[in-house]
Amino acid sequence: MSRLFIGLLLVVVTACARPPQVTWTELPTVEFLLTSLADTTGQVHSLDSTAKVSMTVKGKFFSSQQFLLVEKPDRLRADVLTGFGQLILQLTADGQELSVFLHTTVPGRFLRGPATAENLARFTRVPLATEDMVRLLLYEPPLITYQQAEVSAEGNTLLLRLNNQKFRQELLFDRYLRFVGCRYFSQEGIFLEVLYDKFNERDAFPRKIQIKLAEEDTKVVFIFSDLQTNVRIEPERFTLEIPAQITVEPIL
Repeated sequence: MSRLFIGLLLVVVTACARPPQVTWTELPTVEFLLTSLADTTGQVHSLDSTAKVSMTVKGKFFSSQQFLLVEKPDRLRADVLTGFGQLILQLTADGQELSVFLHTTVPGRFLRGPATAENLARFTRVPLATEDMVRLLLYEPPLITYQQAEVSAEGNTLLLRLNNQKFRQELLFDRYLRFVGCRYFSQEGIFLEVLYDKFNERDAFPRKIQIKLAEEDTKVVFIFSDLQTNVRIEPERFTLEIPAQITVEPIL
């Protein structure tokens, strides 16, 4: 019995132990990390998945279950359900037009307008252009145009810093030189952070994505399940049909 207890204790201690500190005897070059980034990201052009989505906005917490369709360059669909499985919102963006069907009233409300970042943020609370949101969800964050680049170590993480006169971007790589996140800075400080985690061994695609927007005090976490990548999605899936006897309201 005592041996069993000691064995279990060792398992717990081992599970709780932090990974050993990496000693970076030699840092990879900027060119090596950029090549590694190009080889590992940008390989997925579409996504069909169920996702548990949690959002914290100025201290208020919201959670939902979503069915997500994402396709480059700027197509997006989200069918949003409560924790009890009640459909509350459907949203599509086809690159030009944003359509939203709100199921929170009887009858429901149908809204349509340009697929701008401002219009999208009214319903997602994430003020990003559709194209940028698509790229972040497909593990391909946009890179800034830069004049300077350098590599440094921060604990077990490698940082590739890209700079221009107005913005700075930090690309994060783990001990295996796998790309795991990025941060965007303006002259006022950080305004966007994206972290990738829970990589699948089969396809090397992250099952967890966290997006933080500093100015809006907003954090969104996507945890994917039943995920399929590089699937064909019919274009009409990114457009909502207008329900009978429902007036279309413009998104102004």
